[in-house]
Amino acid sequence: METTTPGSLLQSFTERLPDYAIALFDADGRVTSWNAGAQALLGYAAHEAVGLHLSRFYTPVDIAGGVPAADVTEALTKGRKAEARLCVRKDGTEVMAHTVLMPLYDGQNRLLGFGSLTQDMTGITRTAPDPVPLENEHEQILVVDDNEEVRDVAERQLTSLGYRVIAVADGAKALEALASGVQIDLLFTDVVMPGGLNGREVADEARKLRPRLRVLFTSGYFEGALVRQGEIERDVQFIMKPYRRKDLAEKVRTLLSEAAS
Repeated sequence: METTTPGSLLQSFTERLPDYAIALFDADGRVTSWNAGAQALLGYAAHEAVGLHLSRFYTPVDIAGGVPAADVTEALTKGRKAEARLCVRKDGTEVMAHTVLMPLYDGQNRLLGFGSLTQDMTGITRTAPDPVPLENEHEQILVVDDNEEVRDVAERQLTSLGYRVIAVADGAKALEALASGVQIDLLFTDVVMPGGLNGREVADEARKLRPRLRVLFTSGYFEGALVRQGEIERDVQFIMKPYRRKDLAEKVRTLLSEAAS
């Protein structure tokens, strides 16, 4: 009689799980295992995916910017790399997804490879621990902040309020998300971000893509980039860091209610 081991049960579970793309990569970043969810999300059958380098699933812009190698380095340094980003399917189309990349080690702490978990963010509703207004669960907020800890705090606070959240580290990724067509009801962005676009520039470019998009700025100090003739511009909505969950909830709800009216 064949014995079922915990390892074989886990393998069977991950291989058949349809809602999450689960892949294993060797130490060089090439696919060694590919589940049904990965095929459903990214379009490659397992026999097509095995051997592909993880960079194959990044956008050309990310590849040109060295993002795949940087993600691997961060995963090795911090134990995991988690982010929302555009992933490229077999047919060349792009999908906004939440990805987690983790290094895998043996008992002697030798690197065996990497594990990846990816979920399509289109239409995902994150559950909140506390009762929240029902309308929140249908609204999605794009958070932009280069500081990972601050970004994580904003994401936790907003998800605890019942909103769906896409969190990215810079303006370029924010504009990628907006251009992808994914639902975004509010842009919540830091003002000062090193390199590339600052928060005001992100908002200006975002409104070219989505003219009616509501924007909430945040910063740890009064921002000259938002000031003209000594006063904050009338169209600017701003919340000072550090902000309380209650204050953030009120600001966001007011802006979204205005957008709906």
